[in-house]
Order: sequence, then C-alpha cells, then structure tokens
Amino acid sequence: MRYFIGLGSNIAPRLHVPLMLRALLQLAPTLHVSRVVETAPVGVDGSSFLNVAVCFLSNLAPHDLKTSFNATETRLGRDRTALSSKLTSRTADLDLLFWLDDDVSVVPAHLLPHEPYMRPMLLELLCYVGVATTAEIPLLPPGLALELDGIAFGAAPLTITLTDGHLVVFSAV
Repeated sequence: MRYFIGLGSNIAPRLHVPLMLRALLQLAPTLHVSRVVETAPVGVDGSSFLNVAVCFLSNLAPHDLKTSFNATETRLGRDRTALSSKLTSRTADLDLLFWLDDDVSVVPAHLLPHEPYMRPMLLELLCYVGVATTAEIPLLPPGLALELDGIAFGAAPLTITLTDGHLVVFSAV
C-alpha cells in the first residue's frame, strides 16, 4: 500500500517534526516528503503548527500503522489519555490521511482530505509522486527548512531514503 500521512507539531516543532520523520524511516526506508508549512491552529488552543505531508510504501495494515503512530506520539511526549487531547497543543501528531494500492495513479479530488492545514501540501506531494488528481494545487507559501541528521528538508518536496544507516536525499522522484 502507498500511505499518505500528515505530520504536525506546535510544541517545539523544529525538534519534533524531524523526530517524527526519523520514526517513519524505521517503518519505511523511503519517504516522499512535502514542503513544511507553518499553519494557524484549527480547533486547538496554542501556537502555530508546522505541518508536512509524507508518502511511503508499507505492507502494514492501516490499523497497525495507526498503532505505531500513536506509540510514536506518546514517545515524543503527547498525552493521549486526556479527554481533551484532540483540542490541546501537541509535540507530535501523525495522521493517516488515506492510502492507495501501489498501482493506482489517479485519485478523485472528492476522496482527498479537506483540512486546510494539510490539503495544499498533500496535493503538492501527490503531484511529486506522480499521482494525478482533478483537485487544483493552491499557491503554497515558501517551505520552512528543517534538518534531519544534517540533511535539509522542508523547502520543497523531496525523497529521503535510509540506506545502510545513512540518509540520502533526492529532489526528484
């Protein structure tokens, strides 16, 4: 399956977004990553979020991925036990947006998530990985450069691969 994930953080996001990517690299050695965009919080009290969309291939079932995502969020300091945890600031938020069979190359716009803090990056990422859609890619603000193990990411879509313990970055699929 080809999974599309939304990552966000509004507590020390420059620290936590790279840590979430590092965790995802343990699940899938190749990640296609959108630009990183700062967005206003929606339905959450607190400061702005850094958001990024990620695509990767995995044989894991969606439920198993979500379980892994929840464990990563907890490990990075998110308290999921509070009743109001969906309404509070967070160190880590990993959301399974949707998934496609590996051979699917077109996704109808109405099937895509509509959240304004994630949809623009997701649409850009779909184009980057060669998945067509009828949805129009909106104008995006400049991406924010972050660092993961000395590798810059976030300014534009790119691919990060973990090979023999080393990160390799490609700027085109």
